[in-house]
Amino acid sequence: MSRVKILLFLLVTLKLTWAQTNVYRDTIPVFESNNRIFMPWAGGINFSSFTNIDLNGDGVNDIVAYDKIGGSGGRFRAYLNVGAVGESKYKHDFTHQEQFPEVSDWALFFDYDFDGKSDLFTYTPGGVKVFKNNTVGQTLVFTLVKSLLRSDYNPFGAPSLSNIPVSSVGIPGISDLDNDGDLDILTFSVIGVKAEYHKNMSQELYGTPDSLVFDMIDECWGDFKESGCQVDMNICPFMKLYENSIENNVDKVLHSGSCLMCFDRDGDGDKEIIMGDISCSNVFYAENTGSISNAHIGDTTVLYPNYPNKASTSIIKLNSFPCTYNLDVDNDGFKDLIGSPNAISGAENYQSVWYYKNASITPTVNFVFQKKNFLQEDMIELGEGAYPVLFDADADGKKDLIVGNLGYYTVNTNKSKLAYYRNIGTNTSPSFSLITRDYQFLSSYNIFSMAPTFGDLDGDGDKDLIVGATNGKVHFFENTAGAGNSAVFGNYVANYQNILGSNFVYPQLFDVDKNGTLDLLLGSTNGKLTYYKNVGSASSPTFSLVTGFFGGVDVKQYGWTTGYSMPFMYSDAGVTKLLVGSEIGNVYLYDNIDGNLTGTFNEVDTALFHVNEGPRCAPFFEDITNDGLRDLFVGNYAGGLAFFNSTNVNQVGVKELFTEENVTVFPNPASDKITIAIKDNSYQELAIRCYDVIGKVVFERNTFNKLIDIDVSQFSKGVYFIQLQSKDSKQFNAVTKKVVVQ
Repeated sequence: MSRVKILLFLLVTLKLTWAQTNVYRDTIPVFESNNRIFMPWAGGINFSSFTNIDLNGDGVNDIVAYDKIGGSGGRFRAYLNVGAVGESKYKHDFTHQEQFPEVSDWALFFDYDFDGKSDLFTYTPGGVKVFKNNTVGQTLVFTLVKSLLRSDYNPFGAPSLSNIPVSSVGIPGISDLDNDGDLDILTFSVIGVKAEYHKNMSQELYGTPDSLVFDMIDECWGDFKESGCQVDMNICPFMKLYENSIENNVDKVLHSGSCLMCFDRDGDGDKEIIMGDISCSNVFYAENTGSISNAHIGDTTVLYPNYPNKASTSIIKLNSFPCTYNLDVDNDGFKDLIGSPNAISGAENYQSVWYYKNASITPTVNFVFQKKNFLQEDMIELGEGAYPVLFDADADGKKDLIVGNLGYYTVNTNKSKLAYYRNIGTNTSPSFSLITRDYQFLSSYNIFSMAPTFGDLDGDGDKDLIVGATNGKVHFFENTAGAGNSAVFGNYVANYQNILGSNFVYPQLFDVDKNGTLDLLLGSTNGKLTYYKNVGSASSPTFSLVTGFFGGVDVKQYGWTTGYSMPFMYSDAGVTKLLVGSEIGNVYLYDNIDGNLTGTFNEVDTALFHVNEGPRCAPFFEDITNDGLRDLFVGNYAGGLAFFNSTNVNQVGVKELFTEENVTVFPNPASDKITIAIKDNSYQELAIRCYDVIGKVVFERNTFNKLIDIDVSQFSKGVYFIQLQSKDSKQFNAVTKKVVVQ
């Protein structure tokens, strides 16, 4: 038999099977103030916009937030509406949350073609792009229909098209301003003080609302300007048409940042607006005393929603750049009001979703303050940043949850603390209850961005505490309780042993060199790892710097200045492996560590488990259910946590994972790139190899992903065989796919 035939025989006849390890979310109950919170592992919220969309096709409007989170990127957060009429109750919808297209800076959902499905308006350089909602069934499908919205700035003369200017930090007003059945746009002009009215001409031109064709018909809608955190009225004549011609296709410079929300406060058909500005802490309400065709702002206040009454409910005032959103939160058919910062830092974070119920049953709204933590009250919410660690704080034999953070916003700054969630369940069925947000009052030491790690550094049988800080230093707290007692931390040592990493260090104590003493790893903003070897003893450690580029690990993305590496090293059946969180939210996996501490580690995966819970993710990978399988906690910059339980609750024994039916390779034939798609919900490491017809390996990769791209542009034309196998399976079994490169 020829070499080729032997290879094909082996690849085709081998069968891949192993015990499956599924990953399930949100399976540990969490209690706060003796009440079980509804969606504890939903990931937190920082600085978000909010709009309605029916996510699951049940005819009920759900909520999608786009959270700016922080300076390292934004993320969609989806919440299914499970409340009754008059009830605001939502459940984290992580499935649909992953199905939105990739966007940046801001995102809002409005049904521009009035087909009953909310479409996506979002930022693109120069202004606004639009994705049409083409969803059929349960899977969300969005198709880009406008890469940049443009408007005719000379609608009564020779066309003069230019972008509708919206900056990356601004939010436009999207509403049917003239009540003709299509969506118009209100945005601040390039000079940044007057609002431009861009009328949608779809109804006029085509008799339908499904086109996005705009004329700029008023350069000073409402006859007002906003600057210096105040609104000035009567600065323009009614409906002044834009008189100065603009050259065709000249892109406009963008205003620094304002947000606009259009709504009909008094039911008279014309639209009022609520504005926010990047440099202001109040919102500005502007009352339209004109008409549908002639907008005129005749009154204004910074005390909204106290209007026309002047002192009946809490005003919308947030430290930085408050914006508002009009949506029905409680299923009573009347749109309520949500206020949230549109900042990326320096604003309310753990109480940053202010909910005002519309208590009116008439067309005239009556917004009454309800709470400052809508949705946040039902999740673990720790302000900005979340760095989880399991530690038996009360010495009862069960692992508790300690979570550090960058801080809770308080009076123009963040205050960093450690939260303590006690395990009130069992060793096999954990349950957490919040005991305190300031564990042992360690915030009194004023350590900014507290990232904890625990280990017995003095050999007395209890675990001590090291905390990383934003200045690159670490700080030591001795556990003076003694073995078998609830931890008591004292004997504080600042700038412990002069250990220093890059800014924002994330420490981990681990016996890296397997000599019986705890060493120290530091992640930091530069995306690399620093390794301090313990050259002392188990009871008297001395940490000595080995390298600031440990293992060649660098999770900083190309072109980025920061990476925010967050390490978790662990032993897998005696083999050392390393997880590293990153600024982009991916978890990296490395091996080839043992015996290679001065070399470069093997990068197994750059998106472990295909999990991305948001920027600056902090992984903690440890068995919490005592079933012999590690579970995954992931903190993120939004101040929340995600939990993935690896317990296989649905299956006993062995399962065949791959068949010809659930592994797809496309396109086939291919000339540029092929994609391998695996229909399976388990998270096990796979080895992928591509062989040519003489059996030579031309490509190989280890991955946990279920969607893998292979660049074949440099392959010679011909037939190849893709083999997928379980990397750690003792039963060497495989599935093979034949592909043609042309």
